[in-house]
Amino acid sequence: MPSSSPFRRALLVLFVITLAACGQASESAALPAGPSAEVVRALDKGVNLSTWFTDRGAANIDPNIWFIDGGDFAIMRKLGLTHVRIPVDPGFLEDGNRPGKLKAEALAELRTGITQAINADLLVVLALQPGSNVKKELQSSEPHVQALEAFWRSLAGALKDVPPKRLIFEALNEPMLEDATRSGVVMTRLAAAIRQVAPRHTIAVSGHQYSDAEQLAQMRPLADPNIIYSFHFYEPHNFTHQGATWGWPPWATFAGWPYPSSVEAVAPALEKAVPEAKSHLAYYGQQAWTRAKLGLLIDAAGLWGYRNHAVVWCSEFGVTRDAPPPEARKAWLGDVRELLQARRIPWTVWDYSGHFGLVTGIRGARVVDVEAAEALGLNAR
Repeated sequence: MPSSSPFRRALLVLFVITLAACGQASESAALPAGPSAEVVRALDKGVNLSTWFTDRGAANIDPNIWFIDGGDFAIMRKLGLTHVRIPVDPGFLEDGNRPGKLKAEALAELRTGITQAINADLLVVLALQPGSNVKKELQSSEPHVQALEAFWRSLAGALKDVPPKRLIFEALNEPMLEDATRSGVVMTRLAAAIRQVAPRHTIAVSGHQYSDAEQLAQMRPLADPNIIYSFHFYEPHNFTHQGATWGWPPWATFAGWPYPSSVEAVAPALEKAVPEAKSHLAYYGQQAWTRAKLGLLIDAAGLWGYRNHAVVWCSEFGVTRDAPPPEARKAWLGDVRELLQARRIPWTVWDYSGHFGLVTGIRGARVVDVEAAEALGLNAR
């Protein structure tokens, strides 16, 4: 039969199509069907390393307190932590003179930190944390969304050689978008940008606004199967943020609030409270915040994960260190940690060395907050 016959050509075309289909099937089969068991295990209990790669140059940021070194990672591992979450501001890494390019020196510093964590046998979650002004523009500004997509393609592409079992990319921390649908669109696009250059790495996403459990419960799962869904837990904020000098101004006047709360429990603190705080503290007592009440709120995230067959992760929870009574802070941390673990929800406490810190002191002379560490079930002594 002549090689140029229509029958021979048809067979050749069929052969080529079959090879292509087999190749596509093989490539698809090689991709993860979901987060690996190894990654989920390593996400068990962790700590946030806030401000290390954000707020660079701010006057109130002392590198000796906020920046992390090998000695810190040794402390984390001794405590029994299994991962770290590192927020990163794109402004720290982006080369302002070359759009879409990363500064070599900044990238090298970040990679060194990631390597130190991995060498301490810690999984790393890299969380995108641009300024609030950038986040607010995502509601309606297409160029801002495209800019973050381009940033992720650059960053994930630069770090794709880090083994997927050692590094998770978190698309956007606390998107601050009021609309759940719009937030979902932005999360989907950022995750897709990461996936273009990092096909095997697990990606973390979260709900709108400040990513509370309630916001996660309103989120639609992404089509990508290799996704972990994050939520934050700081309820009630007036207790967990007492003494905070950022955010809502009245928090700075709150101190000595107990937990659990009741009308009787807050009575001694009411006598000492400044006038601006009294009505808020009295209401906090009337609300009767208890372990059971916290559990009902966490259930919103846990049930969403169960119904959607998704891995749910509490990527932030914590209490300021200096303003609340130590026994109240310990009780809240212990209750939330136990509630999460009872629901098999991995967690990452906020944070390591800052205002909510698990340690005090400077690099090389850290002191572990034993009460907080014990509340978290860590190797405190």
